[in-house]
Amino acid sequence: MKKFKYLLLIAIAGYASSCEDDFLDTEPARSISSEQVKRTPVATQAIVRGIYANLRSFGVGNPARVDVDYGQKGIMAITDMMAQDIVLNNFNWYIFLYNYNGRQQTSSRTNIVWNTYYTAIADANSVINALDSKMDRTSEEDALLGQALAIKGFSLFNLVRVYSHTYIGHENDPGVPIPDRVDFTGKSRGTVKDVYDQIIPDMEKAITLLDGFTRSSKQEIDRSVAHGFLANIYLETGNWQLAADNAAAAKAPYGLMSGNQYAADGFDDIGNEEWMWGADIDNESSTTFISFFSHFDSSAGGYGGIGFGLGYKIMDARLYEQIPDTDLRKAAWVSPDDEASPYPPLTNLKFIDGTGVFEGDYSYMRAAEMYLIEAEAKARLGDASAADVLFELVSNRDPGYVKTTNTGDALVEEIYLQRRIELWGEGVSWFDLKRLKKPLDRSGAGSNHRDFGLIDIAPEGNFFRMQIPEGELNSNENINVGDQNPS
Repeated sequence: MKKFKYLLLIAIAGYASSCEDDFLDTEPARSISSEQVKRTPVATQAIVRGIYANLRSFGVGNPARVDVDYGQKGIMAITDMMAQDIVLNNFNWYIFLYNYNGRQQTSSRTNIVWNTYYTAIADANSVINALDSKMDRTSEEDALLGQALAIKGFSLFNLVRVYSHTYIGHENDPGVPIPDRVDFTGKSRGTVKDVYDQIIPDMEKAITLLDGFTRSSKQEIDRSVAHGFLANIYLETGNWQLAADNAAAAKAPYGLMSGNQYAADGFDDIGNEEWMWGADIDNESSTTFISFFSHFDSSAGGYGGIGFGLGYKIMDARLYEQIPDTDLRKAAWVSPDDEASPYPPLTNLKFIDGTGVFEGDYSYMRAAEMYLIEAEAKARLGDASAADVLFELVSNRDPGYVKTTNTGDALVEEIYLQRRIELWGEGVSWFDLKRLKKPLDRSGAGSNHRDFGLIDIAPEGNFFRMQIPEGELNSNENINVGDQNPS
């Protein structure tokens, strides 16, 4: 699949552009001119498909790293390893994220996040610039423009969350550059508000353009996924009503897996009824050992599995203790009482590649997250139906769960706990610490974090922002040393 898409792009463009440059002052890989996009719908579709392929491919982040440079799922792993709910059991893969050395400007990890998303933005801009002003767009072109706008907004949203503090209280702090062309010409950081002022209208427009679009697979962004993006964006900016409304619209077409499925199905099949957006991995698109399951499937023969044993991903013991015994999700981690297990206590069994050959599918967004966004937003509004939304999700996982009587801050904290359990290992935990202005606490009582990862960070501490890559500082005259995040 991946090889076919790349060949299609090359055939249409007539040449293959180099993607070896570290910085963003060159045209994006597999560049196709605006005139070609305007004249050839197939060219536009090829660009959009190429972006989706990049989001599940190895090496786009440049420099290629075996642990994290495999697209969106790799970046989700990056942020999770910088939070507190995953314990790294061995001084090996992911150590420089776990101990925060990977956030420094000289680290390849910060390059990977920066380059992956700015490559997606550049490719999306080639579609946006060609189609946005076109007066006679077809419905197919509307859908492609909608997807491009959603991809750009999604990428900017993740960039500003990685390299800046959260929105509320930091609106006028430094943001991230907002390219409007395929050749990145050295924009300044601007402010956090500037970035959201670009993201929100683009995403709203994407939702309008995607109305009536039926995607060919869950690898594409449709209206429900764009609603999911916007739900997260409004949750970050504190627009609770629009966060709730968009989350409800996003989850409407999907069902929920059962608690037993959660613990036993392995999170490896894009056909799962509650998966909203992801990547369908097969033998051609698989990146084998350089993949999420290689590092997170404890049972596999990959780097983080039983084959090499170079870094099991374990749950924070304090979080595990807060999961009721009636909660079926608890079986997704090795019980400390299981003396027969070949794994250390609390090792994750949540992510299991059932194919056995690194062809497990990637989940980027699930309906369960939308339930939690809707519940939190309604709780902050004082809407009594927040408890009903939470009950619908959690009772599906825990037959013993009783609808909460909590309200206000207590209900928000209960929802946060459910986010930590439900979305463990799915790329949200570090962003939640930032958004909710909570500390990173790895050394508190009951912690099972290892000595090489015993890092605590005060709320909104400097370590909650990655530094801008050194190469960008050197190549972009509008970002200088004084604009860098503190070390």
